[in-house]
Amino acid sequence: MEIMASSLASCRIRIDPEQIYFLKFILEAYDNLTIMSTVDRMEGLVELKYPHELKQDVLGIVRSMAQRLRLEEFV
Repeated sequence: MEIMASSLASCRIRIDPEQIYFLKFILEAYDNLTIMSTVDRMEGLVELKYPHELKQDVLGIVRSMAQRLRLEEFV
């Protein structure tokens, strides 16, 4: 399992904590696109893990929802 996890790219984003559920719902609609983990629920910090070849797709989806999510930063 470690081999698989290390082959994934990742990014952390800070969003409005109230929008975590919405982001997870949207990302789950895209089967096998990304794995989302909540790093700090109170701060709205989430981590997305995805195959390297899907980076532009993942970032495009997140950026398209930036206003709705009240996206603050990519980490």
